[in-house]
Amino acid sequence: MWVGGSFVSDKTDPGDVDVTYLLRARAYDRLDRETLADLSDLTLRGWCVEQGMRVDAHLLRLPEEMPVSEMMPSLFTQGTSESFRDIGLYDELWQRTRIPSTDGTPTGLRRGYVEVLS
Repeated sequence: MWVGGSFVSDKTDPGDVDVTYLLRARAYDRLDRETLADLSDLTLRGWCVEQGMRVDAHLLRLPEEMPVSEMMPSLFTQGTSESFRDIGLYDELWQRTRIPSTDGTPTGLRRGYVEVLS
């Protein structure tokens, strides 16, 4: 799971948390669409709304486990290719700052997120 947003910043009163759930490929591939939709909204959204906070949750399929020697894009299944693409996208997204400079151009600042492994 990746945790980002203002909860992992130095803000005194954080306004939101970004959570990305990373599900192993074998487990993800066994789930039906309805279950995947339910899992992608794994938040305490009601409590957060009552507290004036936001939770943005996302569910991503981890790539299939493979040795580095097999990690040529031409060898990927469609699911694995999409997994690498999505993980790269969200990794980049969670590291970006959303605050522009005073003249409206983006700053070069980057932030991070916390990865929780189990």
